[in-house]
Amino acid sequence: MRLPIPNFVKKLWYAWNLRSCILISLWLQTILVLFAFLRKRTRRKLLHGLIWFAYLLADWIAPVAIGLISKSEGVGCDGKGNNKDLMAFWASFLLLHLGGPDTITSFAIEDNEFWLRHLAGLILQVLATAYIFYQSLPNKLCVPTVMVFLVGTIKYVERTRALFLASMNQFGCSVLPKPEPGPDFEEVMKMSSSMTLEQVENPKRSYLVHRTSAKDSESIVERIPFDEMQLLQEAHLLFDKFKGLIVGLHISSKVRERSQDIFLTISAAEAFRLIEFELNFMYEYLHTKVVVVRCTFGYFLRFISFTLIVGALAFFSIENHHEFHHVSKFDYFDIILTYVLLVGALGLEAISVLMLILSDRTLLAVKGSRSTLDKILKRSKWSKSVSQYDMISYCLNDPPTWVYTLANYVGAGEVLEKMTILRFSHSKGVYEDLEEFIFTELSLKSRNVKSIRAARDASSQRGDWALLRTSSYFELKWSIEEYQYAESLLIWHMATEILYAQETKSSTGIDDNKSNRKICKLLSDYMFYLLVMKPKMMAPVLGNWQIVFQDTCAEAKRFFHQKSISKKAEGCGEILKVVSKYILDDSKGNESKHSDDSKGSESKHGYRSANLKGNVSKSVFIDGSILAKQLNDDKELKTDKWKLMSRVWVELMSYAAINCRPNAHAEQPSKGGELLTFIWLLMNHLGIGTQFYEQERQARAKMVPRK
Repeated sequence: MRLPIPNFVKKLWYAWNLRSCILISLWLQTILVLFAFLRKRTRRKLLHGLIWFAYLLADWIAPVAIGLISKSEGVGCDGKGNNKDLMAFWASFLLLHLGGPDTITSFAIEDNEFWLRHLAGLILQVLATAYIFYQSLPNKLCVPTVMVFLVGTIKYVERTRALFLASMNQFGCSVLPKPEPGPDFEEVMKMSSSMTLEQVENPKRSYLVHRTSAKDSESIVERIPFDEMQLLQEAHLLFDKFKGLIVGLHISSKVRERSQDIFLTISAAEAFRLIEFELNFMYEYLHTKVVVVRCTFGYFLRFISFTLIVGALAFFSIENHHEFHHVSKFDYFDIILTYVLLVGALGLEAISVLMLILSDRTLLAVKGSRSTLDKILKRSKWSKSVSQYDMISYCLNDPPTWVYTLANYVGAGEVLEKMTILRFSHSKGVYEDLEEFIFTELSLKSRNVKSIRAARDASSQRGDWALLRTSSYFELKWSIEEYQYAESLLIWHMATEILYAQETKSSTGIDDNKSNRKICKLLSDYMFYLLVMKPKMMAPVLGNWQIVFQDTCAEAKRFFHQKSISKKAEGCGEILKVVSKYILDDSKGNESKHSDDSKGSESKHGYRSANLKGNVSKSVFIDGSILAKQLNDDKELKTDKWKLMSRVWVELMSYAAINCRPNAHAEQPSKGGELLTFIWLLMNHLGIGTQFYEQERQARAKMVPRK
């Protein structure tokens, strides 16, 4: 049974379906060209949503329009004569749109894995467009149609090749070193009786890897880059050496040592700027056509494409003036639409060429005024911000129980939770003091690393090293050693929130104390946000964090409900008051804290959740409160507790960063960037990344003699 659709609606649909699709397709291309590159500089969900919508719709609407042309052969335009010629011309423009702009080839790195699907789409759409052109013969617009058809084919091939090169398998192959068979075994054996092994080897090539000498290190120090162009050049060299981290490849000791020498002799601002350039190169490699276009053949194709579009515009203008001007059947709107497509294609091509010229890879080869180039390069490559949320606000801002019950009934409980967090969360900028503090802590750890084992141990610490640098190590180590990573993170987050709320009410500390307190609060809220909103980035270290998290939140909500608390500061103060009431003051035991550690731990921390609740609950609500009381009451930490807590947070963050899967880090530059990804790359450059040492560990394991 057919729907009773009025005839005027049918006529309107047949007259405008194709034209509407063409206009929408051109509009989507404009959005992608103008806004796609901005997604690496901002975390705004609205902009990312717009780009995502345009990206998906652009890949859908152009094939639909080609299908309409192929099926209708001009239905609604009489399907004959000049209109049929225009249909073939329009189909070539739709093929060009399928090639997409240079600024975006994939929205996420997973899209690169579908390059084979795009290859199949390329073949089918090219054949469909060629079939439409064949059906239109003889065609008065034959020359401009062929020109645009060639440009569209070039664009589509470039996009498919860019997706292929950015796929993880091909990307991994591209970073592999050239095969090195070494000396010929048979030749060595024949000559071994009269020559040594060193004489047999090719004298023009050395197969030994030498460490960087002190003299080489000094020369590196003298060549430390300072201006933007020098930082860009150094970042490009580092990216070529370290891009294998994305696919889990190991970095040689020689490369690691050179990188370590560079990063230990530059400032924090320069180190973060270097990594910013590196991550921008990563973004361009994985999500744009820069790699395909940035070569001699790519420049040649750009010149050909631009020339062909200009030629198509000229030929159409001449043909329209001589042939179509007096044809009554030719709709005036169709002429305007064709000119819009031609001018639009020319404009988008010009913008793409301009963006190509201003890209970092092109600026590397430009020999111009350093001051001018520095001004161009100073534009930000990432959002330079971190998202913020805390558990106390999460519990207090929680929707009513009946709302969650209804949402769970329809299977939308998790969606409601995410929407609630997005509503109350906010962002803060990554400022210079924060970069300086993080860089100082990690570089100090790097300088103390003297061996492979020490480097591996340094990357596996999640607060131990920060506590060891204080006199209260034996009092506080339980918060790290006795818990899994997610539990420790929640415990320290709880302690940070309680103490921050208490001291914010009456802040009388010195400036340094305020700065450390600000850093501690920012890192604490950032790590909590990642835990609840981006657990994929910390998946390898979280374990059963959902159980711990939900039990802790349930206990916190019950506490606030029983005390009728609705404000965060009031809640934090009440928590500390209750803990102080029922738990003995630990400051009395500070005099004998270095005596029997196990006995002291048992007496002072017998009120922890594991001792009170056993296996009934995994909540660490009480544990975080106890830690806050310890930090607050410890007289020796009275002035330095915020520095200690900030150091612990740097270690907790670096532990999560280095254990995060590399592909999860590779996803972040296209989403505005993450501070955690900066820490991951910084640790690898400083020589305290676990990916460096796995190869050496396996090699050592093979050398162990069998029993």
